[in-house]
Amino acid sequence: MNNEDLANVVAKLDEAIVALGMTGHEDNRIMPIYIEYWVANELAKQGHNVEVLNRRSHDLLLPDKNIRIEVKSGKYDGVGAAASFSKGHQIKEAKFDYCVFATYDIDYTIKEAMIFSREELLEVAEKPRPSFASHPTTNPCLLLRYNNIEDYLQKVDADKRLDIEIDLHKNPEKYLKKWSKIK
Repeated sequence: MNNEDLANVVAKLDEAIVALGMTGHEDNRIMPIYIEYWVANELAKQGHNVEVLNRRSHDLLLPDKNIRIEVKSGKYDGVGAAASFSKGHQIKEAKFDYCVFATYDIDYTIKEAMIFSREELLEVAEKPRPSFASHPTTNPCLLLRYNNIEDYLQKVDADKRLDIEIDLHKNPEKYLKKWSKIK
């Protein structure tokens, strides 16, 4: 798909998202797909050639550099959002090089996009936390995002905190919209 087609797909999906958000109907099935295309379009705006793959191992490919990108989405519940890495196999087995975690609000608008290298996420795979998961046996490896460090420290017990999450909350500028990390 060329960049013009990609931009057109995202524009049409934007319209669908706005319409869905206006209804107040809760349907989150479209958001992971929409966010994959949105991330691909953002990368194309940065000058990358992007392929949308929709594979289990990674979602996007920058074929010129053979860079694999996993896209995660999480809905804010007013306090926080989470990206699920199932049992952490994608991270442990190096199935991707970078991850873009995009959060969105209840009205389906994208709130933020955070960019991580796979190495930055190793701790997520190494320290499953089933007590935070909606599906504890199948999705215990989570990256948590709260509004701020105070909310994070209040909601996450000290023994369940991850260094990457603490860094994200203390230094969000290292991750938010850091498209330049993807080289």
